[in-house]
Amino acid sequence: MKNNKYLPISTVIVALLLSAMSGSLHAQIITLTGESFKALHGKQSGLYSFFAMQDGRLAPVPHQWVQWSKQGYPYFEQDDSTDPVGDSARIDAEDRLLLRFEDGGQPLDGPVTEQVAAELAVEQAGETRFFYLIKNAYLQNTDRYVQFDAQSMTIKSTDYALSMADGNLFKWSDFYFRGFEGENGERQSILDTLKLRLSAGLFGENNRVTLNNNNLDPKVKQVINGPLASLVYASTSVTVARVPVLRINNYFLVMPKQVEIHSRFTLPGIAETVVKRPALDISLDGNGLYDSQLMTSWTGNHVAITDRRLSDAENAMLDQPLKGDNWIWFSTGRGFDLLAQLAFLKGFDTPARLLYQDDASLANEPERFAGQLPNVGFSLTDIPFGKEFYFVTRLYFSKDSHGLAPGDYANQQLDNPHTRLKLK
Repeated sequence: MKNNKYLPISTVIVALLLSAMSGSLHAQIITLTGESFKALHGKQSGLYSFFAMQDGRLAPVPHQWVQWSKQGYPYFEQDDSTDPVGDSARIDAEDRLLLRFEDGGQPLDGPVTEQVAAELAVEQAGETRFFYLIKNAYLQNTDRYVQFDAQSMTIKSTDYALSMADGNLFKWSDFYFRGFEGENGERQSILDTLKLRLSAGLFGENNRVTLNNNNLDPKVKQVINGPLASLVYASTSVTVARVPVLRINNYFLVMPKQVEIHSRFTLPGIAETVVKRPALDISLDGNGLYDSQLMTSWTGNHVAITDRRLSDAENAMLDQPLKGDNWIWFSTGRGFDLLAQLAFLKGFDTPARLLYQDDASLANEPERFAGQLPNVGFSLTDIPFGKEFYFVTRLYFSKDSHGLAPGDYANQQLDNPHTRLKLK
């Protein structure tokens, strides 16, 4: 018979290692809907704090409630185009709750002094962690993980910093990520800029004009800074020949390792008298990210590599329209990976395609550094007039993909959490 006296210790070590690894895999913020808290509908959200088992005792963890509108968007008081659902101080079905999955712990295994109102089990990618709702808790978590400063137009989180130029929310400038290795070990902005381009024929298809970030001046109407997310509401109007041609409402949810941008825009029917066959490009231009790799969910096994030229495989990727639930995986191999998803939620019958440029000499304004190395995003063509469009762009940042294949990594990060609430 084998001597197994060391088995319990090794088992504990393995369990701890797996726990640490899984925590890093789920370092993003998870979003739960009020449907997960049916038993608490109508209760005051401020009465409840969230705790989890840490080092053998219950400890407070950060959380944040986000109110949603009747129209289905994040709600801001300054947005007069939407209406709130219910009372902002009470939990309802449309509310969103933000938590850090990694803050969850093991289930309670004995009595505690705190007044536990409910146990919340959250499962994601095959792992379950437990949170406890404590009523009228004395201890509160005061950690803050992200901050948006409307005066300096900067975002600072525990893992990245992003600045906007000229006080313009659409002019993304320097983007630094903790752990990213620049050339020769020097600090380097990963980003050249965000590119927004609206092109259309002016009084006819043959006379096309293009508006970009420099022609867009979003007005920040409201900022809500919380412990896990900074919420920003901005609106933009564009006129051509004194005719309103574009109205945009943007709702930003800025989180420690991710950004979620809700965009509503309308090309008014009257604009059809001025502009013809409008098209929209949205992309991020990298700053000399040579040897980076890119894959998508809808272009098969093709891999795009940043090497100053477009290969046959990359050209083939550009010819394939976006399909269904989608993702773009981008890896620098130098301590920064990006996972992006574009969710079309309202009004989209127009085709969308991958936008990918890899050219050290190509000029594509706006830009701060020469070349497109690479410029990655989406193109929408033949946008109809008089309809409201609504889509959500989700960007997830990480130092790497934890050794997973792009598809596996995307599935894990984009997996919707499953919950179980049990009243105590």
